[in-house]
Amino acid sequence: MIVTLAGHVDHGKTALVRALTGIDTDRLEEEKTRGLTIELGFAYGTFGGMRIGFVDVPGHHKFVRNMIAGVSNRQFALLVVAADEGPMPQTAEHLDILETLGVTQGIVVMARSDLADETRRVETLSATQALLNDSFLESARVIWCSSQSGEGLRELESVLCAAARSHVSRGADQRLEEQHFRLCIDRSFHLTGAGLVVTGAVHSGRIRQGDRVVSGRLGRSARVRSIRVSDLQADAAGPGDRAALNLTGLDLEQVSRGDWMLAPDARQLADRISLEFRATARLPRPLSRWTSIHLHHGAEHVTGRMVLLNSDQLDATDACLVDCLLDEPLLAKWGDPVLVRDAGSQYTLGGGPVIDTCIAGRREKKSARIGLLEALQEQDPEIALLGALQHKRLISPSAFASLRNIPEVRILDCQSSHQLRRVELDSGRELMLERHAVESQNAVIALIKESHRANPKARGLRIRELGTQADLPAEVLHHVISRLVADKRLGIASGRVFDPEFNAQLGETETALLRALEDPESEIPTLGDLGKALGKDLSSVTRIAKRLEAAKHIVFLNQRRIIRPEPLMNCANLAQSLDSSNGFTVREFSDACGYGRNACIDILEYLDRTGVTRRAGDRRHVIGAFKPSK
Repeated sequence: MIVTLAGHVDHGKTALVRALTGIDTDRLEEEKTRGLTIELGFAYGTFGGMRIGFVDVPGHHKFVRNMIAGVSNRQFALLVVAADEGPMPQTAEHLDILETLGVTQGIVVMARSDLADETRRVETLSATQALLNDSFLESARVIWCSSQSGEGLRELESVLCAAARSHVSRGADQRLEEQHFRLCIDRSFHLTGAGLVVTGAVHSGRIRQGDRVVSGRLGRSARVRSIRVSDLQADAAGPGDRAALNLTGLDLEQVSRGDWMLAPDARQLADRISLEFRATARLPRPLSRWTSIHLHHGAEHVTGRMVLLNSDQLDATDACLVDCLLDEPLLAKWGDPVLVRDAGSQYTLGGGPVIDTCIAGRREKKSARIGLLEALQEQDPEIALLGALQHKRLISPSAFASLRNIPEVRILDCQSSHQLRRVELDSGRELMLERHAVESQNAVIALIKESHRANPKARGLRIRELGTQADLPAEVLHHVISRLVADKRLGIASGRVFDPEFNAQLGETETALLRALEDPESEIPTLGDLGKALGKDLSSVTRIAKRLEAAKHIVFLNQRRIIRPEPLMNCANLAQSLDSSNGFTVREFSDACGYGRNACIDILEYLDRTGVTRRAGDRRHVIGAFKPSK
């Protein structure tokens, strides 16, 4: 078990650790000279057979960033109050930080008890209990201790031993075990003969000797040479462990406090994160809609702005969904605790768990965004995904899996997969609710049919116009149209979507072109010939022909020649009658149908492409039946 000591500067935290373990956690020369903890200090001891680690954090307000970095284990806290002084400003601030970051287990230690008489003890206890009201330590055990006289030390050891046994019996959260490996680095150094060593709290997953990891900031790969857990050699480290990894493949200059060591699939940076934010009880002033902030995540902190989503103002202890727009990206995942301080880094404003880093887009309507974030708050990933898809039509399974820090296959093979449709887009695979897909298809078909009734000559709707009327995102509309066209429930031509079963009223130009095709005599005219006959240029005739093709009135033999479906069917039947063991030639086909050689070549090449005939030298054989387009 890892114990974090918190409390005001010079209230006896370091002396208490030294009395318990015999280790002085103040290792810097400046710390020894000033008698002041500046950096995080670490010590380990064995009590009643239980291995317990201690993280000694700075108590001075100037080093609160270092203090926050030491709370990442969040397993057990000792709030230390000097018996002769009572609670001070950093006592309250550290209590807020512990609570905001999700620490739920701990006790209160009244240190330097040898310096407080009975009257002073009563005053200190009363003031401390007033501070602890409505906090996670409200009913916590209080132990009076003295590093000098030894008062309470054995009692404290006994309490810590019992807490450690309880912690071990609970075991690691199985959900964290199943996630990708993540270690938050709070210290890195070069060890002679070993190389780079990084230490920190394992947030999720399990790492073993020989595994490969990547650095969060740079994405550089490294191999785990050896592992120590609670300062003892180990084969593996898992959630909740304080671990030291000896790495090969990275240099000391490439990692530092605040960085992460990750499984390769766990790396995703985000410069916008959404939180389930709650303001502290000691909020100095109400928070407005836009607030400049310092945001602490793990052992790292960045600046940015916080946007209130479902409230205009927040008072003490109020809760709200917020977006944090960050000046630098973070490696945050769903559920990670985040602490928010003011722009001057003087006060703790509040914090809460991460809800989203990549699912909600930047252009969603406010109501849809709030609904999406509320759905993503759900603990169960499968339920959260189904709920989120109620508010966002398409969600990338890889992005959702990355947010939850789980393998993508768990999303694709979930028990509710029958309720989902996999959509393959140019940008990658997406998921949508099957119900939404069917509703979208029905809505598009209804709009197309209505457009035919309202304007028979318009030949359906343009794609952009259809998307606006259906109120569908472009990616969803593209998928719906593609599926409906593939199923022959809709057609698309010249940028318009139409109902293939609808017989559009032909305009004068369409009618004139069809009339020109009625009696081709000995030749089927080209588009150029038709243009001369109608007094139109080639591009105009081509557009007219495309509309007629979409309505199944004509067939394009190639880019320059068109034909009516009936004559084309007759040509296919003629080829069938001419076929023999030796096949037939272009001249034999031309003599039989009466069309010119060029037109016959175009017809036969079309029949070759559509699988009706096959050319062998100068002869052709029928190999399949002609299938008129539907």
